[in-house]
Amino acid sequence: MVAHLVDETRIFWSSSSDRPTPAAIRRHGAQALRLAHLIEDPSPAVVFIDCADTDASVEIEKLRIENGDEHYLIPVLRELSAGQVVSLIARGAHDAVNDEDLLNPDAIIERARAQTRLLAYARDGVTDFSTLQNHTDGMVSPVFFKDANGLYTGCNPVFERFLGIDRGGILGKTVYDVAPSDLALTYHKADLDLAADGGVQTYAAGVRNGAGIVRMVRFYKGVVYDEDGRITGIVGAMHDIGDLRGHETARQEIDEVTNHVSANLVAREGFAAVDHDRPLLERVAAGDASALARLYRLYHRRLARFLTRLTWKSEVIDEIINDTFMVVWKRAGDFRGEARVSTWIIGIAYRSALRALRDQRRSEFEPLDIDHADTMAQYWHDHELSDLLSKALDLLPVEQRLVMALAYVLGHSVAEIAEITGCPVTTVKARMHRARCKLRETMDMLGNVKCV
Repeated sequence: MVAHLVDETRIFWSSSSDRPTPAAIRRHGAQALRLAHLIEDPSPAVVFIDCADTDASVEIEKLRIENGDEHYLIPVLRELSAGQVVSLIARGAHDAVNDEDLLNPDAIIERARAQTRLLAYARDGVTDFSTLQNHTDGMVSPVFFKDANGLYTGCNPVFERFLGIDRGGILGKTVYDVAPSDLALTYHKADLDLAADGGVQTYAAGVRNGAGIVRMVRFYKGVVYDEDGRITGIVGAMHDIGDLRGHETARQEIDEVTNHVSANLVAREGFAAVDHDRPLLERVAAGDASALARLYRLYHRRLARFLTRLTWKSEVIDEIINDTFMVVWKRAGDFRGEARVSTWIIGIAYRSALRALRDQRRSEFEPLDIDHADTMAQYWHDHELSDLLSKALDLLPVEQRLVMALAYVLGHSVAEIAEITGCPVTTVKARMHRARCKLRETMDMLGNVKCV
């Protein structure tokens, strides 16, 4: 089956200037597109894009507009600088090469085919989560499941009816797309805690139903593991807060689902603490642009989530993220493994954000819309507290805002924040203590509300 898919992975050459298909990729079956930017068959393919005499960003955009986001794009330039690599990846390239690389493209094509097969799996729904649908359709509780990036990959009809949104409006979306931002932040923080701790999680929170009414429900959620013990997603169920029988039903149903999909891995203990991103970073250090592209996609959402708590200006966020990956591209070889790759990358982003914030006047940054009430009251939601807390957080000094965002938006521990910021643990604790004290004072002044 795998060999069949390998043989059928199509490779195309796209050239606006009609430059001939390079012989080395022709040997792998590459064919020139009849029209430079049009792929007639929509199934995912590898596309080498001739950018020798054209703007690579424009060529990528044309292919995306004509064919969507499912193809593996590799711009080919005469020469390639570090800045161009990061810029092209930010614009949707999966790899980037120069003419010299195409003299011996075997490794490039091998990894492109492997990644394109993954795109094909995703497009056809061939994932572990596809097996969940039959299990959840017959459940009495509203049930949903998400992948490791927080995207909804499925739900049952009861969940659709509860939210008043059909499945097409849920799949591929995040909690920020289907719930008010203040409630979504509560769910998101809970997901981060669950992903960090593993196992199962129970908490109460408000959920807006299809009638627009916020009802208090209890969540029961569990993580789904792959065979290596890596968390691949979250499965959750909801029930009315006063219905103890409903809670027990939800608990039993989600236990059954997570055990089925994880092949009983949830019940095992002692998974090795493997830094799964280390091999990718080692490939980046060796100059593999496709590995940088994968890291970029793995971390872009996480970094953007962190940075949107500092500014809503997309151009500032994009600049900070690109600066971060420019450093990753240049300094991957300096990584010595004293911390996890994720901590190292977020540390670079932290310093880039700090520079960006210090380089601009505070007034240029729009007010934050942060609700940390969930971290202070076991995920119970309160609209008034949320609004006041949002205003109070915006008044914190930059260092304190960043530390609070690292703790309560990205869910990092004090030790991890110390590693990220390059500060002693005592300094991090002091900043967090001062931030909490300042929040109490400010919230008392704004609304005479005590912050727990």
